Amino acid sequence: MLEGFFNLFYPKRCRICGNFSKSILCLNCKDSFSIIEPPICKRCGKPCNIEVNVCRDCRNRFKFSTARSLGFYEGALKNAIHEFKYRNGRGLAKIFAGLMAGIIDDFEDVDLITYVPLSRKKQLKRGYNQAHLLAGEIAKKTGLICDSILIRVNEEMDQTKLSPEQRRRNVRRAFIFDEKKNISGKSLLLIDDVFTTGSTVDECSKVLYAKGAKKVSVLTIARVCNI
Repeated sequence: MLEGFFNLFYPKRCRICGNFSKSILCLNCKDSFSIIEPPICKRCGKPCNIEVNVCRDCRNRFKFSTARSLGFYEGALKNAIHEFKYRNGRGLAKIFAGLMAGIIDDFEDVDLITYVPLSRKKQLKRGYNQAHLLAGEIAKKTGLICDSILIRVNEEMDQTKLSPEQRRRNVRRAFIFDEKKNISGKSLLLIDDVFTTGSTVDECSKVLYAKGAKKVSVLTIARVCNI
């Protein structure tokens, strides 16, 4: 009743198109997301003409076991991610998690969910880590445990302004393991917002494998179309 009363006087608007909506993301905008469909590369999740186990772009390149993304980083989905990351759109975490939960079936025997950490400076400035919020909501949807395992130790440059090679150098040795944790023999699902070149999640995966992880899979909201 209280929610209905509040919505009567302060009706919600979609964070993307601005139209009145029952949710912070209207059905029209949600339905316009460019969802990734098969065929894909079974390793990195990139769309392909035919399904392949490993595509030429990820062969001998990534340490993680498997990567999947909900959709392409374009249009309404890109705008929604920007709202989520940069305009305090925390409520979008639950919506994204609901859309992504079904993809978990693509991963085998996930023991634990974790996420890509932000640097302390960036998290203080933004007020939250969007990957952490998303991982927490996915954990609720799946019944799995979400835990903070990695620590970001450098104040890296903004990845969006860098070339692919600069991105790889920028995140090199950017993460360390929280030595209070034990992941030996566990299969982990690593959550982030956007898969661009894969450099960030790959660097995280290297650290996790070095500390005994059995398998590291990656799940993001979106991936850049031409990568």
